[in-house]
Order: sequence, then C-alpha cells, then structure tokens
Amino acid sequence: MIQFKDDIRIRQRHRQTRVHWAHVWFVVIGILIVLAAFILGYFYISLAPMRQAENRVQKLVRDKTSIATVTQVSVDYRKTTTYAVLGQTASGTEKVAIVRHNKVKTYNRSEGMSDSQLKKIITKKYKPKKLYSANISEYQGVLVWEISYKGADSKLNYLTLDFKTGKAYRAISGM
Repeated sequence: MIQFKDDIRIRQRHRQTRVHWAHVWFVVIGILIVLAAFILGYFYISLAPMRQAENRVQKLVRDKTSIATVTQVSVDYRKTTTYAVLGQTASGTEKVAIVRHNKVKTYNRSEGMSDSQLKKIITKKYKPKKLYSANISEYQGVLVWEISYKGADSKLNYLTLDFKTGKAYRAISGM
C-alpha cells in the first residue's frame, strides 16, 4: 500500500511541472490585445488636434461659402498652414475653398484639370511607379496641384503643377 501512495505522489509532482500551452497562448494574446489598445489609444489622442482643426475648417467653409457638402480636406504646411477643402454646393456645383489664416477663397473645380486629365499628364510625362497623393493647394497666389510619387528610380518626387494647365511650377526629384 505504501508503494502505491509513493507512485501517486510522483505522478502528481510530474503533472505540476507540465506547461499548458493553451494558458501560455491565452496570456500572450491577452498582452498583445492590451498593447494594441494602448497603441491605438495613443494615436487617437495624438491625432485629436488635427481632427479638431479639420472640423473647424469645415465649419468655417460651410459658414463663409456656398459649399454645403465637404468631400475632402487636405493641408499644406509650406510657409503657413493652408487648407484646401473640396466640396459641393446645394445645387451640385463642385467648388474648392482655400483657407489660410481664417480667410477663405473659393474657386470652381470645373476651371481646373479633372483627376483623369491630371493622371494622364503625370503618367505620360513623369512615368511614376506609384502615385502617392495629388492635392489642390495654393502656391505663389495661384491654385496648383501638389503631387508626390515614386519615380522610376524608386525615389520620392514632388511636383507642383498649375491647376488649369498642368504646367510645372517646381519639381523636386530623388529624395
């Protein structure tokens, strides 16, 4: 009988040292979920000023122009902060509003090149591997397209093209 009890004790000690991998994975996944929540919370809080500024600009544009529906907001930090707001009036006319120092200038979107015309010019003349962005802005008092793309040499390039004609004002290559 005593031998039997010793066998049970040996088996019990052996079970206690065994690792249950399901528990380990549960703990690891729990830690990853908590870490992801902290990272997402950090980015949400850190981007709050941008969201507030964008909401302020949208409200300003709706109050001071005929734009009723905002479809896109882009920002340019060249010398001063400049916002470009694309939207539609109540009648459906597409407009562009440039906001700088709480002053708003509006332009008809139809006066400039369409997205397809712009893309055609860029692909034909500059042959990008990848087009990153094409935003409307203001440069030296003129409405322009600000374009960033990956060139054939896989380097980052910037273009500033005239909004109406597509004429290049400046080109920065190979960054």
